[in-house]
Amino acid sequence: MSFVYRRNLKKIFVFIVSIIFNLSLFADIPSSLYGIWEGKDRYVFFEQVQEEDRIVIILKDYYGWYLDRVVEHEDYSKIYKRDRNTATTKKSVLVLVDSAPLWLSEGTSSDNSAAYELKLTYHKHDITYVPFALIDDKIFLEFWLSDGNHPGFWMGNVVTDGIKVSNQMEQENLWSWFINEETDEMYKIRFWKSKMDFDPELEAVIKSQKDQESEYTVSKQIFSAGNVYACVPGRRVYVRNLDKTPVNVPFDGKDVIYNEEKTICALNDVYLKRLLDKTSFEELMEIVRAQNSRRKPDPAPLFPPEELDYHWDLIDYLEKDNKIIQEVRQRQKSFGVRGKDIGR
Repeated sequence: MSFVYRRNLKKIFVFIVSIIFNLSLFADIPSSLYGIWEGKDRYVFFEQVQEEDRIVIILKDYYGWYLDRVVEHEDYSKIYKRDRNTATTKKSVLVLVDSAPLWLSEGTSSDNSAAYELKLTYHKHDITYVPFALIDDKIFLEFWLSDGNHPGFWMGNVVTDGIKVSNQMEQENLWSWFINEETDEMYKIRFWKSKMDFDPELEAVIKSQKDQESEYTVSKQIFSAGNVYACVPGRRVYVRNLDKTPVNVPFDGKDVIYNEEKTICALNDVYLKRLLDKTSFEELMEIVRAQNSRRKPDPAPLFPPEELDYHWDLIDYLEKDNKIIQEVRQRQKSFGVRGKDIGR
């Protein structure tokens, strides 16, 4: 067996194993996601029907005045007819949804506080992965996970635009942090998209900028949003070009929130919030009907109303001997009174 043949056979084997890994990784979405979630510009609804996970996305169009049922299963439109207007399409978009816990956070958090990754499939082949953190019935998109195998290392994840109605571009970089509060050290670490095979056992080394003899270990690779990201190339070990930040400014001065176990840290910018008093699709449709039944008030007049003097005496004087105008006035009486007759 030639060297080239063995090398190609190995590539094929790795490719097959990666496919099996990705297929087995994603499964049903967690039950903690079922229900209605509201954000600034959309509602998102998750439920399971006959062992099939479904997602509904309703956009707040026209500055939040109209709710558009963009993404939903076709069965819903048979029960609740979709409105047809300039804001909607004839058929809704079907998006398939799967979920998986992030490899580092699995088993470290409760159902109401965990990190997951949604796999959204558009048009059967366009795929987008959306990592998110779930903390106290709120969903956050920018977050970090504490790595128990490497104390002080907070693993970053790809930050997406959220749960959209179409697929998104893959991110080239993600950012992680190393914090040593005892030595007042904090380093920002860049991970870039790599073609290396994912190995969670690989480690990288950070040299202390305060004490050249001190070294810290972090994960060399991160698997996020369907891609492998690395902080050092090839077989190298040492992380270079570190961005040093004072440790008394947590996560680059951003306002952050932690879960109860202190295993998840998220930028305190809520993307979606659970509606605790409404959980079913029927209640979601009640929200849509109530919102879309509203009517905007008439706009304010361009000019303020004023009492006008039409000078009816002058008008009568000009029309007095004009037979054509008098005939017009007679025809107008059959349609209604003139302003003159009602004091206008």
